[in-house]
Amino acid sequence: MELTYQVPRDAYVNLLESMIRKNDRRPLKMLTALLLTVGQMTAVILLCIFKLEGSQRIFVLVWSVLVAGITVLRRCTARQRAKGTLTRLEYSGQLPEDYWKKHRLTVAERELRLSYGEARLSCPLNAVGPVEQRGDALYLYCGGTIFDIVPKSAFKSEGDMAAFAASLREKAARAEAPTAPGKAQKRTDGFAWRMEERDFEEGQYLAYRTLYYRYRFLRKATFIRLAVSVAAMINLMSNRTPVNIGVSVLILLLANLENISMIPFVCRLRIRREVGNWKDSHEFNLVPAEETLIFSSEHASVEIPIHKINLCEKIGPYSVIAWNNFPAVVLPQTVADASPELTALLTRLRPETEKR
Repeated sequence: MELTYQVPRDAYVNLLESMIRKNDRRPLKMLTALLLTVGQMTAVILLCIFKLEGSQRIFVLVWSVLVAGITVLRRCTARQRAKGTLTRLEYSGQLPEDYWKKHRLTVAERELRLSYGEARLSCPLNAVGPVEQRGDALYLYCGGTIFDIVPKSAFKSEGDMAAFAASLREKAARAEAPTAPGKAQKRTDGFAWRMEERDFEEGQYLAYRTLYYRYRFLRKATFIRLAVSVAAMINLMSNRTPVNIGVSVLILLLANLENISMIPFVCRLRIRREVGNWKDSHEFNLVPAEETLIFSSEHASVEIPIHKINLCEKIGPYSVIAWNNFPAVVLPQTVADASPELTALLTRLRPETEKR
């Protein structure tokens, strides 16, 4: 079974938009939005009724409406945020130019194969899922990570698209299970090592911070937050009433939430949440395949397209390979130095990441 198609930019934007909306619906995100709108406006109204007078009321109300308006506007502009994310992915090289060329998707006996431009990707059938059917496209996932978008135009009708999705789900369900947990490190065509969980999390933390400051820190939003922070500081210094101090501190906190999240102990908490199924892993295995790396442990496995890798370097006592999804590949530098083949693999990957 084979399909040939090109992925429209709108289809990729739709995918990013759905991911952003899903993230915005997380309980913590919804609670934060509620506090920044209904919560703070209720508190401000009560202050205006029982505490504040004259110009103080006007000042606090203006700031309250501004904070609530920015929060609502952010949640209502998922489409614009998705377009901005797509631009950043292209700029950082995480989405190569070849991606917009003709795609060829083949459902083979044991794997799903994808090619476009010079890229050649594959996904074992047992790792395919979910297969999401949307109005304009099929979203194909490999191990929970997006594998490709198949637009509606690749099929003759909506019924054909539904039949293809159902057939692929059935093949994935019938596919042979992966090698039993704990045996991956015995493969002769890969590299195996053992790490304590705290060391793995530390490597994840170093990779996360490196990618953040390299690709996400220098962007328009950062300078907007900086301008808001400076305005809040000037306002705080010029008018030191209790209410103004409280409002200015709140604005400073909101403008710098992302930077605050990069404080070491906060960032480490985020990493523990991101690690997911890799928790309690100790035995790791890395297998180079054609255009991909297969990274696995006793509890999880992921196939990493080489063209998506945007970090491959020594950071502290670790060698780290990271891409636009986590967790990253983390191995002690002593393990990398002890294997000439592994050192050669890392050396081969580094120039590719530097081009991006």
